[in-house]
Amino acid sequence: MRSARYALSAIVLVTVAVFAAATSGASNIGAAATCTRTSNIEAILDDSGSMDSTDPTKQRVRGLNLLIDTPGNEQTTLGAVEFGGSFAGTEDRSDTVFPPQAIGPNAASMKAALDQKIQADNGGTDYNQAFARAKADNPNAKAWIFLTDGGHNTGTYNNGHQGGPPTYVIGFGSSTTGVDGQRLQQIANDTHGKYYPQTDSSSLQSVMNEIGITLSCQTPPATFNNAFSQAGQSAAHAVKVSSNAKSAQFTLSWADPLDAFTIGNLVIKRHGKTVGKAKVRKLKVTRRTGTTFVVVKVSHLVPGQLRFRVRATRIGTGHANVKLTTQVSQSRQ
Repeated sequence: MRSARYALSAIVLVTVAVFAAATSGASNIGAAATCTRTSNIEAILDDSGSMDSTDPTKQRVRGLNLLIDTPGNEQTTLGAVEFGGSFAGTEDRSDTVFPPQAIGPNAASMKAALDQKIQADNGGTDYNQAFARAKADNPNAKAWIFLTDGGHNTGTYNNGHQGGPPTYVIGFGSSTTGVDGQRLQQIANDTHGKYYPQTDSSSLQSVMNEIGITLSCQTPPATFNNAFSQAGQSAAHAVKVSSNAKSAQFTLSWADPLDAFTIGNLVIKRHGKTVGKAKVRKLKVTRRTGTTFVVVKVSHLVPGQLRFRVRATRIGTGHANVKLTTQVSQSRQ
């Protein structure tokens, strides 16, 4: 009896009620229909020395890997630069991680370059170098993703973001407070982008996924957070399928590669009857898996309630409450 109570209590829906999430994605698909997919993105990644402590497991790399592996992004052009800074302001500590190129044929080399070059070894934090390198490497970028854990600390900031494309700013650590946080908000405001202040690096994958969803013209994601303590535990959720949605994207992300999760039991119900089911009623499922994420695209949707179940397949960390974030967005494509 004790083990049964333990298993039941270990599956906790932390933040989002199923009904609220089920209605949020469908209501915004009309706005997504007027959006133009962003075809060229430049990632600007802080690789200063402080990242060794604020992002020791390189969640910033895994977040970009998630963007690379997301189905539908194969034709998107992506480039990446890293930046740091010499405190004297005399040494250029920015560098090209990989040049702008189509994701599809270059995904493996992109991920290898990120793993090799992002090492928290670039000294201080110089935003001037960051934006100058991004402009030089990819002058045709239609969006920037700017990620940092600290404020500009090398001389005067020269507003290098101005004149650039919409900038999606991810700040965590000390960068989110005081003047530093105000500057990050201003960078997003000036470029008509968006600012995502975070408390730490653990949410970088889900934030990167939300940015990718925005740039690919999907609906804002319905988000579910669960905590698991042992393999085999699961949680069921549902979202309402919009009448004009053709596909849905499910993104599962977690912090540690010692843990693993999956998604299944995909079925669409209408008035209590099954009207869509994977491998039965023409639902097409495409799955991509990384060390700390799973991305599943479900196509050939029909209106109804799309039900699914997320499950822990491995809890290698042994932690009592391993957090899993599940995001569900919809698209007319």
